Parts: sequence; C-alpha cells; structure tokens
Amino acid sequence: MDIKRCFGLVSLVIVFTLSVAEFLPALFTDFHGFRLRDERYSSNDQTTVHPDVRGDFKWWDYLIVGAMILISFGTGLYHAFSGGGQRTTARFLMAERSMFSLPVAISVLASYLSAITVLGFPSEVYFHGIQYWMVAWSFVIVIPITALVFIPVFHGLGVTTAYEYLRKRFSPTVQYAGSVLFIIQTLFYMAIVLYAPAIALEAVTEIPLWVTIIGTGLICTIYTSLGGIKAVIWTDVFQFTILFGSLLLVLILGTVDAGGPSKVWQDNYQGGKLNFFVFDPDPTVRLSFWSLVIGGAFNALPIWAVSQTAVQRFLTARTLKEAQKSIWYNLPGNVVMMTIVSLIGLVLYATYGDTPPAAVGKEHDQILIYFVAQEIPYIQGLFIACLFAGTLSTVASGLNALAAVTLIDIVKTYRNRSRNYLRLPEEGRTDEDMARQDYRDTIISKICTFVYGCITVVAAFAAQYMGTLVKMANTVFGSIGGPLLGVFTLGILYKRANSGGALIGLLAGSYLGFWMSIGAIVNTVDNGGVDPEAFWLYRISFMWYSAVSSITTFIVGLLTSEIIRRVIPEERYREVDPLLLATFLRPRPHLVVNEEQDPFISQSGGDNNVNAPSFSKSP
Repeated sequence: MDIKRCFGLVSLVIVFTLSVAEFLPALFTDFHGFRLRDERYSSNDQTTVHPDVRGDFKWWDYLIVGAMILISFGTGLYHAFSGGGQRTTARFLMAERSMFSLPVAISVLASYLSAITVLGFPSEVYFHGIQYWMVAWSFVIVIPITALVFIPVFHGLGVTTAYEYLRKRFSPTVQYAGSVLFIIQTLFYMAIVLYAPAIALEAVTEIPLWVTIIGTGLICTIYTSLGGIKAVIWTDVFQFTILFGSLLLVLILGTVDAGGPSKVWQDNYQGGKLNFFVFDPDPTVRLSFWSLVIGGAFNALPIWAVSQTAVQRFLTARTLKEAQKSIWYNLPGNVVMMTIVSLIGLVLYATYGDTPPAAVGKEHDQILIYFVAQEIPYIQGLFIACLFAGTLSTVASGLNALAAVTLIDIVKTYRNRSRNYLRLPEEGRTDEDMARQDYRDTIISKICTFVYGCITVVAAFAAQYMGTLVKMANTVFGSIGGPLLGVFTLGILYKRANSGGALIGLLAGSYLGFWMSIGAIVNTVDNGGVDPEAFWLYRISFMWYSAVSSITTFIVGLLTSEIIRRVIPEERYREVDPLLLATFLRPRPHLVVNEEQDPFISQSGGDNNVNAPSFSKSP
C-alpha cells in the first residue's frame, strides 16, 4: 500500500543517513590504521610461501588430486546427459523432487565443510582451546527447529526458493530484499572458499595460484551448469567420502605421530586447552558456553532453515518425511565432523605446544597444511584432495542456488508483474507454449550458473588484495543472516504480521547488525580485539550478532504490524493462508472420509503434501 511504501522508503533513507553519519568519518580516519594493525593480510604476505611449508609432493599425490577432480567432473557430466538431460527447470533446479533423504543429508553436510572449515577449525582450537567445539551442540537446537517448523511450511507450499515464501506471505519487495542479500552473501563466500585451497596447494607444490583458481572454478562451473542440482547432490556425496576419510586419516596418523591419545590429552590439559565449559554470562566475552550454543544456534539457523543453499536441497526430497529425515541425519553428522576437526586441533597443540612453527608465521590457518606436509607427508595428496572436495561441494551448491534465486525471485517475478501490468491473458497460453517457456527458463538457469561461476573466479583473485576488508565483510555479512531469520520467523509464527511490519523489522534488524559489526571493526585495537573503552554494543561477541539482529527484526516487525493494523483498517481483515503459518498454528482440519466433502484436504494430492494439507483462508 502507498502508506507502507512511503514508510519503508523514509526508513531506508534514515538508516542510510545514520550509517554514514555514524561510521564514515571513523572509517576514513582509521583505514590506514587497519592496514597497519593487520599487515598479515597484505598481498605479499598472503601469497608468499615459506620454503619450510612446501612439502615433497609426489606424482601419486598429483594423481589423487586429479582423480578426485575428474571423478567429480565426470559425475556432473553423467547427470547432464542421462535420462534425457536437464531440459526442464523442475529437473535442473529441483531434481523433479525425487531424491531420497540420505544423499540430500550428505550433500548439505558436505557443502558446509569447506576448506575454510577444514583449515580454520583446527587453527581456532590450537590457538584458543577446545571451547569452540561446543558450537556443535547448537545443532541440538537448530536441527529440530529446521525440521519441524520451517521445512514443513516450504515443502507444503511447493516453492522452489525460500524467498518465494516472502512474496506469498508479505510482498515482492520483501522477496527482492531477501534474494538480493542472499546473492551478495553467497558470491562473497564462494570467492573466499575458492581462494583457500589454492593457497594450500601453492604451499605444497609449485602450481601457481591463478592456475588452481581458474581450473577449479571452471571445472565446478561447467559440471554444475550442465548437470543441475542432481549433479551437485551426487558429486557432494562422493566429495564427502573424500572429506571424511581424509580428515579421519589425518586425525589417526597425527595422533600416533604425537605419541598417542593419552599424550595428546595430557599435553592439552597441561596447556589449558581443554576449556570446554566457560559459563561466563558476559556477552562481551569472545567465546562462552552461552554464545557458542545459543548464539551459535542463531548463527546456524539462517544457514540451515532459510538459506536457499540448504532449503533447495531439502525440497528436492520425494516427500516431506524424506526431507525431515535428511535434516535429522545432519545432527549426528555435524557433531561427528566438528569433533574430528577439533581433535585435529588438539593434535596440533600436542605436536607444537605453545610455539607454532616459524614457517607458519602470522598465517595461522596454514598450520594444518604445514603439519601434514612435514609430519605425515605421505598423505599430502589425499589432504589436498580433501580441501578441493570441500571447495567443489560448497561452490557447486552455491552456484545452483544462485541460479534458482535469480530465475524464480528476480526474472520470473519481474516477468509476471510485467504481464499483470500489460494485462496479458494467461488462458491463451497452450501447454506447448508453457513447455517452450520452461525450456527457455532452463537455459537461463544454466547461463546464470555459468556467469556466477565466472564472477566467483574473478572475485577469488580479488580476495588476496582485500586485506582487512575480508575480515570486515565476513563480519558485516554475517550479521545479515539474523534479520532474514527474523523476518521468516515473523511470517511463520505471527499470523497478524503484515508486509509493512516485515519491511520495517528487516530494516531495523539489518541496521542494528551493521551498526554492531562495523562499530566493532572501527574500534579494533592492535591485539585484534575491541577497545575496552568502546561503546558496550561494539564489544558484544560476534557470536551474538545474529541473535540480536534477528530478535530485533521480530520484535520491531511485530510492533510495527500492530501499529499498521490500527492505522489501516483493511489490514485487520486481511486473510492469511494457513499454509503460510507453522503447522502447529494452523486450524485443525475435520476428519472425514470423502475428499469432496472436505475443503481442507489438498486438491493437488501426491506424497509431497501428505503432511501439509491445503486449508481455506481464515477470516
């Protein structure tokens, strides 16, 4: 409505103005200081590899890495041409909703085990202790909420993207906002993921950085743009076996090399690294039990419950039951994988103690690469293949999700609004016309996949020059997931919410998230922490950003919706389709035998709607 649109526009202008007034002067005055405080991110330091880090890469190591990449590429090509090829959007983007739970579960798990996780998690444990492992238990909260609250709604609506829900529940404006934020986040994250294994390979071989980035990026782009989501899922399954086997082997051989499990445990106990439980309730403490479990749940929910990368694969399942099973499988899966990489961090400490190798320098994430190259060099090829497996799975999943969001949430939405504006009749279109349009949409999806792949490759080259902007952008974009979670939660759990409230809540949560994260960066001191004298909001742990911004979005959206209902009478009588609400908030259908006598039973039929009946709109 006009009033709501004007309200939203004014709010957006206010947010932008406040942001500039608050941070721009500080950013300009401190930018030079940022670079001095974090010189390790200069291009020369990042791309220079110490001679002691470089391992003795044998011909069989090259063979293992090459075989992993070729098998992934071959799997993608197989699905590109088998069964008539990828000629429809239903097949290319959704695998015709025919997948079973186990491959979907493995695919989602593999796509979040990138090279960043493989290298960063052990490094975090080595330098700061085992307490970060407690974040694994946040999935005890994340998995049930995803399986029981969010996915039944998406699956019952039969949507292709999560952001279609925002249009159905609120408005196209909210849909555009969600999809654009997802595109920006995913492109940035994929660039960093693609850059990480290239640095690792350069560290142990003579292969230049640019060769690895271009080669890996193009291979992943080609098999994803040809094979579609089914190729993504089955290559993820293969790549997960490489990931799991490699990390398990590094853990076992590393433990033996360090002197056995008891010595590893004893060394870490004496070094104070077994800090499992830190119950400090202070939200400004970097990590605590509460920030890791509760804050970690708020950080993970935007990824698992409302991100297109995960939701799209959950929706490829044959039935809602299969989709929910694929989610539940990830509870033990995440705990096991995080336990393995955390234990590897303990092995690193048992090997090097409090003095990291001089060859690693300030590039802390390279410590595991150094360890494998020097302590267990006979599995270098398998370990590098592990890093590339994590990269391929993450990038492939992201590319297919980006193609789906671009087609459904931008191209199709714009096309449909144009048809409505021009008042073009739908009834004149034959099935043949619809089939031709769907084929063209499939081509558009493949082109989008290829274009996004090329953008990712270019952005990966830029990553080495981003300096502290990498750290800055990771923090800022991490705060975006919270507002998206908040607006989805508002729509699913609060029936009286409206588009005006959702938009204002999204703006408020986003502004608060940006304010906290950028304020923390502006007030960073020499040791990498936040100035103790800075405003308390800037000193809050990064683990709480998503929680604060999502709760803010929900509360502001709720209150604004109620105000709009008071100001605009027709909002009080707006009907909300019960399918857009959580299953436990829907009116219970009457139990009858004859479908024709029951308006609550879905007319679409099929297993996909067995747990999500179609209701008439409530008054």
